[in-house]
Amino acid sequence: MKITDTLHLVLSGASGFDLSDAYDCNVFLFTDGNHHHIFDAGAGRDIEGLISAMQQGGLDPSGLRTLFLTHGHADHSGGAAALTARFPALEVVTGPETARILTANDERLISLDRVRGKFYPTEYQWSAPRIDRVLPNGATFTLGDISVTLQETPGHSDDHCCYVVEQKGIRSLVAGDALFADGKVILQDIKDCSVSKTLASIRILSGLDFDRFLPGHGRFSLRNGKRHVEAALLHVEAGLPPPQL
Repeated sequence: MKITDTLHLVLSGASGFDLSDAYDCNVFLFTDGNHHHIFDAGAGRDIEGLISAMQQGGLDPSGLRTLFLTHGHADHSGGAAALTARFPALEVVTGPETARILTANDERLISLDRVRGKFYPTEYQWSAPRIDRVLPNGATFTLGDISVTLQETPGHSDDHCCYVVEQKGIRSLVAGDALFADGKVILQDIKDCSVSKTLASIRILSGLDFDRFLPGHGRFSLRNGKRHVEAALLHVEAGLPPPQL
């Protein structure tokens, strides 16, 4: 789905816009027209859907260059191995903790063993991707006219990070599962989900400069994106977690 000339939504499942497989997160793509950079990879059950969405948006899939992962959960990382197999030049970029988890290739580290048969079907298969580049917290990666800055935001999971993407003077927060529209969160019964870290990360997000708000599930905002952080911050300042998505 083409959003603007430089921004596309190429996967979005049942918790978003039903563009692709039900288990997919929102996968946003930034492009300069020739080279394309995606954020997260969906669950991996509908790679052809991603390719089709790019083509329908007027993009050549062979221009895929970079995949940034916000965290290791299967609905975000599950498609990465299939995409790198299909596009060998695709560079996979993560934060340090996501790199450690995915390199171990152990589904227990992404709590998939806890949610298979509940959130995911029992037959769902996950493969860890290779990791090509690890960005430390606060590092900026420049890709032509696009700059991407990694911000660690643990809470939803210990390895979670967000990305601030700047292109043509417009700053977007790719929020992953750190925060959703109207200031909501997802807190799960898994070992590395933390209420206190979630609240601390919302405070971090409140200090970032951005206009577009692009979360991993649900609706997004092209203007005034900070209002979603401000809505969450009202709860945080009262010492409470924001409401669940």
